[in-house]
Amino acid sequence: MKRRIAVLLMLMSFTALSACALFPTLPTTAPLSTSSTSAVTSASTTATTSVTTVSTVTNPATTTSQGLTTTTTPDVTTTQSTTLSTIPQGQPFTPTGYALLQDEMDYVGLPSTGDVKLLVFVVDFIDAPLALSGVSLTDIEHAFNGDATNTAYESLSSYYEKSSYGKLRFDADIYTYNAPHTVQWYTDDFIEYYTESDLIYEMLTYYDAQIDYSDYDSNGDGDIDGIYVLYTAPVDYDSTVSELWWAYQYYYEYSGEDYFDDVTPYFFCWSGTDFLLEAEEGIDAHTLIHETGHMLGLDDYYDYDETDPYDNDGGVGGADMMDYAVGDHSALSKLLLGWITPLVVTTSMTVDLLPFVTSGQVVLVIDEWHDTIFDEYLLISYYSPTELNEFDNYYIFTIPGVLIQHVDARITTGTPETSAYPTLFDYNNTDTVHKFLAIIEADENDRIVLEAWCEDTDLFQVGDVFRGTIEETYDWHQLALDMNFTIAITAVGDTASIGFTFE
Repeated sequence: MKRRIAVLLMLMSFTALSACALFPTLPTTAPLSTSSTSAVTSASTTATTSVTTVSTVTNPATTTSQGLTTTTTPDVTTTQSTTLSTIPQGQPFTPTGYALLQDEMDYVGLPSTGDVKLLVFVVDFIDAPLALSGVSLTDIEHAFNGDATNTAYESLSSYYEKSSYGKLRFDADIYTYNAPHTVQWYTDDFIEYYTESDLIYEMLTYYDAQIDYSDYDSNGDGDIDGIYVLYTAPVDYDSTVSELWWAYQYYYEYSGEDYFDDVTPYFFCWSGTDFLLEAEEGIDAHTLIHETGHMLGLDDYYDYDETDPYDNDGGVGGADMMDYAVGDHSALSKLLLGWITPLVVTTSMTVDLLPFVTSGQVVLVIDEWHDTIFDEYLLISYYSPTELNEFDNYYIFTIPGVLIQHVDARITTGTPETSAYPTLFDYNNTDTVHKFLAIIEADENDRIVLEAWCEDTDLFQVGDVFRGTIEETYDWHQLALDMNFTIAITAVGDTASIGFTFE
């Protein structure tokens, strides 16, 4: 999760292993009733030359909450007209057979699809027992295996089942371990040896006769898919004592040396019970959800290095589970993990999109499809402040609209090891010349770029034309290529209607 203080960043091979956790107390909102609808796209045989649409727009009111500025838009009915060239209409196509993120990784933690058993150890200490932590074993069970009715938001399991559209289902087995030493003893041990692996070895050894650890290798690669360590020591939010008492994902130092039931530990998630208490009411699993994104192979989408020469804090402006640990996973994350298949657009057409959070529909716009998602392209989706976005909408967007994101997911040599955030990809969201994933701001005010915060006006609305009325000269990062299309938003309602015009 985003933090403005020293952060523990640990990396192994080409997998980013990140120190993150959730800071703010998140607002609780009443649930909206929405329904999931199957994917629908359309392309008419003739293009519309002039589209006149009645919509509600602006006169924004700006409020500030917990240091964030939120723009709301009272209902004002206006009529907007968008003119499109008369063009032949095509159809998007659905690609098959391309590689996914875990296909490119040297080591895989949690599989991104299927039924996956999670191994969880709740560890308390002589001077920090679970009974005094503010959470119970029932609370922890709810955080991992519950749902929206017994948590402040979602459990780890219910979140990923919804975010993956039912393709990934977690079931956590939870064990308690009473550590034989004090919090300070483990703090001193970490400062001296800089490893958590000794404590993990203690727990694995303690339960070796009771647990068949091979049950937790669902992909059969010889590694335990992932171990969750939930400690009761106080979280050190200011890193004044030790970076040990934070939340992050890392790897077991003795992997390949220590075997339990013929499998070896590898990736683990390290987090504190304090993070479960960050909601105003109820148990809060946001931090566990975010760290599980790393266990699946996803990078952080925020900026680890604000001193780099590019002056581009931005990226996705906090509006992502892999940025500020809020809302749904992005279209790019779901694409990389194999939860969705894009609608690829390379010629002129009109496409109608349902809200992404329930449909998984996303348009991938590129001049030419090269049979890979590890390329440079735009992703266009219809954002809705409902379902997994509803609880956190004040940190993301409070209104519906079309979200356009620029992706540069090329893999050639990877981000340099000298980077503050080396990754599998050639670019990251920290200190490369441009971002791995960035929102194209419809208001063109660069608030995401300069301040790393999104706002409602970043979404495209009816009448907006990308590379027309907005960002007229926008182009690809690859100098040898020129963008040769415009994107016009002609309707935002039950669906978003989007016209693509290629030169």
